[in-house]
Amino acid sequence: MLRLVTRFDRPKPAHRTGPLRAVYDAAASGWQDGISKLGFDAAYRALMQQVPPPQDAPHVLDVGTGTGAFARAWIDRHGAPARLTLSDISPAMLRVAGQRLTAARTITAPLGAPLDIAPQDVVLGAHVIEHLEDPAGALRWLHDQLAPGGRLVLALSKPHWCTALVRWRWGNAAYTPDHAKTMLAQAGFTLIAAHPFPSGPPSRVSHGYIAQRP
Repeated sequence: MLRLVTRFDRPKPAHRTGPLRAVYDAAASGWQDGISKLGFDAAYRALMQQVPPPQDAPHVLDVGTGTGAFARAWIDRHGAPARLTLSDISPAMLRVAGQRLTAARTITAPLGAPLDIAPQDVVLGAHVIEHLEDPAGALRWLHDQLAPGGRLVLALSKPHWCTALVRWRWGNAAYTPDHAKTMLAQAGFTLIAAHPFPSGPPSRVSHGYIAQRP
């Protein structure tokens, strides 16, 4: 969801790095209300229904959490995890997420930065990978955050004229489901499944994925 500067990134123009973090900081107070009205809360809950329930209370990491909507959808479906960690590049977004998910640990960090946490049972990432110039490297990093048998749950932008409007502002990429599944396989994931969102704006601009680290 957020523009993240990582060790996988090549140098970028200034307008695609620091200033974008400031834009997200400024948008944080109204972000959750906006994505709720667009139907993303419901879409995320629908995706979590496709994730097999964990046998035990898992350790869950939500990367690029924004206001915590993806993590909230996980909890609504599967209950509170044993440990929930939220990371994001935007301190303001993290403050909102921490207020909504009070039991969570929050870490201000870009994807790719050391998080000083144990391997996770579940890693979540909503609209993060498409903001990176090396999505393949980012997916490998996500793979490395998982314990063997752990699951990755992603939401990625997909090609659509509506997505083009979003890209005009945020500069994100968009991936067809086939392309996304290929990237996941090349990053080492197995049991890769693509899940379209059922309706509304999420069905036009985004797609869900579930994959597993062997």
